[in-house]
Amino acid sequence: MINFKCRSCGAEMSVSRTGDLCCSYCGSKSVFTDSELREYKEFRYRMLSYLSTISDHADPAETDRIWRNAETEALTLSDGRPLRIAYLFKGMQDGVTVYTARRNVLFVFPKEENAGSERFSAMTGMLSYPSADIKKLSQFFPVIVGRFELDDGRVLLSVSKEEELYPLSAFGSLPPEHTAWVVSRLENICCVLAYSGLSHRGIDPESVFINARTHQAYLLGGWWHASVRDGGDRQDLLELRAVARRTVGIQYEEAPAEFRRFITDPPAENAFDDFSLWDQVIETGFHGRVYRKLDLSRLQF
Repeated sequence: MINFKCRSCGAEMSVSRTGDLCCSYCGSKSVFTDSELREYKEFRYRMLSYLSTISDHADPAETDRIWRNAETEALTLSDGRPLRIAYLFKGMQDGVTVYTARRNVLFVFPKEENAGSERFSAMTGMLSYPSADIKKLSQFFPVIVGRFELDDGRVLLSVSKEEELYPLSAFGSLPPEHTAWVVSRLENICCVLAYSGLSHRGIDPESVFINARTHQAYLLGGWWHASVRDGGDRQDLLELRAVARRTVGIQYEEAPAEFRRFITDPPAENAFDDFSLWDQVIETGFHGRVYRKLDLSRLQF
């Protein structure tokens, strides 16, 4: 993945219609170098082609094609065995290197931050769900399938994922109606956190992964910040709003007034009341829950 971080606030930058880099969070602007522009155009072409194919239905052949462009990196396990990983996206969160592989997300914790991997495991192990969980919400949280010590003292955690699942930051600025379904899923996730008595405190475009075809969102990263907090934490709801603002990005003014008001007003006292507030936005601002295919012509990387 090509990441462009704002030098002022660290947020993900989007590319404006004029070709400049623009931070939708603090308003800072920057310009591409010639090499960045070439790399960006090549990446954007590949991703748009891929997304246009999978937006209607899963296409194994197209998925195989995009993965032929994957980067690779060689690691060594503590017992000397080689480990080669192939990934489409690589990012950094709080010193943790995050690789998006085909069927896994890999989190590599630096030696001095190995306690973060233990907290990741402990906090995700404390998640609980209502007995009548008809939406099967557990699928939107991490399932750790491997833990490996590397030869340099780092620790790698492997979390399973669907093939069509990619970090939210990879999609640039989404139209308001598509940002809305991301918010809906995050509201569900915050309710599970509150029900479990947990605070995540790491909800951002790098920790959230989405499937653009099925309109689902998953909270896979950032669990090294999580802690026990009875009833959840309003900080998670504030972060949800920050994610919404960054995701809608330069298309903010196109969003319904109810949506803009929701992401700028303070959250409710708890996730369940906040979900009720959001439900009103869906009904009045977006005229109900209507599935809309992702319009690639409105995608802003």
